[in-house]
Amino acid sequence: MAQPTPNAFDADYLLVGGGLQNGLILLALAARKPNASVLLLEQGEVIGGNHIWSFQALDLPETALDWARPIIEYEWPGYQLYFDDSARWVQGAYRSLSSEHLHQLVMDAAAGSERIDVRLGTAVSGVDGHSVGLADGTRLRARVVVDARGPEAARPMGGGRFSGGYQKFVGLECRLATPTHLTAPILMDSRCTQRDGFRFHYVLPFTPDRVLIEDTYFSNAPDLDVDALRRDIVAEAPRLGLQVAEVLRTEVGVLPMPAWSHFRAPDASPVTGGYAGGWFNPGTGYSLAAAARLAEHLSTVPIADIFGPEWHRLTRGMRIQSHFLAFLNLLMFGFFHGAKRRRLMERFYMVSDPVIHRFFAMRNNPIDMWRIMYVGAPWTPKGWAKRPEQPAAAQVAASSAE
Repeated sequence: MAQPTPNAFDADYLLVGGGLQNGLILLALAARKPNASVLLLEQGEVIGGNHIWSFQALDLPETALDWARPIIEYEWPGYQLYFDDSARWVQGAYRSLSSEHLHQLVMDAAAGSERIDVRLGTAVSGVDGHSVGLADGTRLRARVVVDARGPEAARPMGGGRFSGGYQKFVGLECRLATPTHLTAPILMDSRCTQRDGFRFHYVLPFTPDRVLIEDTYFSNAPDLDVDALRRDIVAEAPRLGLQVAEVLRTEVGVLPMPAWSHFRAPDASPVTGGYAGGWFNPGTGYSLAAAARLAEHLSTVPIADIFGPEWHRLTRGMRIQSHFLAFLNLLMFGFFHGAKRRRLMERFYMVSDPVIHRFFAMRNNPIDMWRIMYVGAPWTPKGWAKRPEQPAAAQVAASSAE
């Protein structure tokens, strides 16, 4: 396909979809390439939808903090995990960002630059190479197009035995009747009634009287009974030491955890970003680490060199990580069910804090992969049978000794 002549472009960077991926790209370009023209199209009336995104110590590299520091809306020094037979603290920054905060940052960046245009309420009919067709028949052209319209644009992943599964949740942002004593997140509390795969509660304490409580599942099926789970969260909150006075907001998510990597990195425009392009962690469902990595690349490499050697290094590393993490999903969702899945998750968190942080950040090295496969958890049925049980105290000691 012939590339349009320079005077035919409506923008240097045309970002389709106003979610986390393109929000980060816009902020990075605004800081790093202030002379570049950026056009973001979003069919809704707000940027980011209705979400809370969380990210761990290594998910946001130090090199990105010159443009990304403002996205850190909440920050804690670590997080807690609880299982039936063990508990542990993971040290290292844990941060969160709300869609409202992302919306404000993006709109402020647009207001502060004549080179940035954000068009809300704009429906897109199709993306093709260097052009984007709008529902009203208009066609826009750009030197680089990034299509990040969400997981619904991803390749079908199915729901069969070996096709992977889903991280699905209902989250309630709540005002509490009495202040909580929590000063850090509970990343995982599986001391609840288990059903529909591996179930756990996730808690973010924003203020003493305002928290997010999520009922989360690693399940083979995407189905969610939102009303029932809303009731369950309120009813079970006292077990977590939380008395809900009022539900302020509901968040629902069904995130793919595929057994086969669908990471896509073409060497030409358009770039498929976000979930649709596989720019997320298949093993956790978290997306900010991969999204920030793509934003870093686009904002540091000259536009003429975007698909050059740095692109190949970035995408090769992402492809390796994505295949490894998806393979773990193949094992977990294909072979580990019921109590075995719960024990698998508990044993994974026996590995050291740095290994956990690299796992979430998609920066696993070969030694990490060995530890995750054979030390932190027996990922095969044969390995499961050979793995000796450890008392709870021994598990906690093992996790802190590495």
